[in-house]
Amino acid sequence: MGIKPIDLKKIQEIAGNTYEAIVVMAKRARQINDERKIMFNKRLEELKALKAQQGSSEEVPRHYDDEQTPKAPPEQLQIAEEFDRLPKPSIQAIEEYLQGKLVWNYEKRRF
Repeated sequence: MGIKPIDLKKIQEIAGNTYEAIVVMAKRARQINDERKIMFNKRLEELKALKAQQGSSEEVPRHYDDEQTPKAPPEQLQIAEEFDRLPKPSIQAIEEYLQGKLVWNYEKRRF
């Protein structure tokens, strides 16, 4: 994936302040990352439950690479590759911002 330039004028048109826009996009990227992390862990738990349900009471076979280092099972690697193919959270957050899908407001603090 190559570097894609972003028009800062478009960003400033929406928020009026570049720093504000960057903070909004960064927070949204963090949210997207957290959502994906939850989804990934849920898929792994489902995989573990499925294996346990199949009655695999015998010891789980370990997979090793050429240097005899343990590596993840193929099913787990497949799930990880699916998540790797998703667009990066920061890119997705920028696209959502530029499409006007993000809404933010300021919290009023009481002192």
